[in-house]
Amino acid sequence: MKKLFIVLIISVVVMQSCVTSLQPLATYDTAIVDDRLAGTWNSDGQDYEVQKFIDSDLFKYIKKEMDKYKGNADKPLSEKEMEDFSPTLYFKSYVIKYTKDKIEYVMFGSMVKLNDQFFINFAPIDINTDKNKGQAFEIPSTDRLATHTIARVQFTNSNTVKLDFIDGGYLHDQIKAGRMKIKNETDELYDTFLITASTNELQQFFQKYGNDDRFFNKENSVTLIRKS
Repeated sequence: MKKLFIVLIISVVVMQSCVTSLQPLATYDTAIVDDRLAGTWNSDGQDYEVQKFIDSDLFKYIKKEMDKYKGNADKPLSEKEMEDFSPTLYFKSYVIKYTKDKIEYVMFGSMVKLNDQFFINFAPIDINTDKNKGQAFEIPSTDRLATHTIARVQFTNSNTVKLDFIDGGYLHDQIKAGRMKIKNETDELYDTFLITASTNELQQFFQKYGNDDRFFNKENSVTLIRKS
């Protein structure tokens, strides 16, 4: 229950007023890593740390756990653990960390390039922030429902990056009017909207509409200024 509560908090903070997708926009074969995205950033007084996965504290933790298994021949990796430690989309992703109200939030970010434009999808990572027990990371398991939020990435220069999140209201209105088509589930009672299209369908959708500025929520655009 505690882990689910953490996921819900991250989802509300990061994805508020944005569109969420059941499937990621990037795959291991299509994800790219761009050195310009790594670093420490600030936006409106909030600091964000972006690390390549292989350079992150999360990867160091996983490697340490792997080394423990290697040192114990009587403790082989389970099938599930082998899945988590094998090269996946995570190895072509970023780990994004920030602290708000003394709570540290950690997310995966996976970037893809479509029609010469960059897009990134974010997904929350479970994390234990009990300082008395030390910090332990857990990659979200495949049997738990995870959602992704998507933003367009614009590199203004080496020290400025702009993230434009999808305008959920505009997209929903276009879908209801029949002007845009993408698989989704809508609950009018609870005012929720979830894109259920496959990754391939998502990529085709962004290739078609990614140049339309009306598609992005200007109020939820985030401009990151590099600190280091």
